[in-house]
Amino acid sequence: GINAEYGDQIFFVKQTKILHRTMRTALLILSLIAFVALVTSQPSKPVWPTSFSASVSVRHNDAYERHGFFRWFYDATKGKDRFDGFREWHSEPTFVVRIYDHSIGREYNVYYHRDSVSCYTHRINSTIPKPNFDAVRYIGVALIDDEPTYHWIEEVEGRTVQYFETIKYREPKRIDITNRRETRSETWTFHAFDKCAQDPELFDLPVALRLTCNSV
Repeated sequence: GINAEYGDQIFFVKQTKILHRTMRTALLILSLIAFVALVTSQPSKPVWPTSFSASVSVRHNDAYERHGFFRWFYDATKGKDRFDGFREWHSEPTFVVRIYDHSIGREYNVYYHRDSVSCYTHRINSTIPKPNFDAVRYIGVALIDDEPTYHWIEEVEGRTVQYFETIKYREPKRIDITNRRETRSETWTFHAFDKCAQDPELFDLPVALRLTCNSV
């Protein structure tokens, strides 16, 4: 009768809910098993990307406690880096574009200040972290901003470099550099990482700036 038919429907709904819960539990268990197998296995050594752009925050742990945030563009085929961000110039925050041309060993700094633009060039005198990973040692898994990462370390001549790469995409997440001799360190944290070819024009100065760039 009607009551029997209604009872069958209730039973079917209950069984369907139980089945769905069982399937969700099984999928969760399988995902956990796969994750544990992934993080406990020895990964292959990391490879530094040949081209990318990324937003980067940098913290210097020294007497000045300097901090920075910028967009980093890199292209190994051109041998160039570009950094876009704000920094203090003549006691005012100023938008600065820095281009490093490693093929000729020169750095270009372009300051966009109100209605003026100034360019200065000199020999490259700073170091950009680009690990080659030949001597890195895998030490396990770490969470960076709640994201699982592979944790690598290299110790040589008073300096320790720690490299964290995302497990999912094998992309840079953070680099910690500690110089024990000089008692200072710095941390580079990567955000919005985009591993792809870059527009080659990003690394070229406009003609007017190139002709008026001051050599210092």
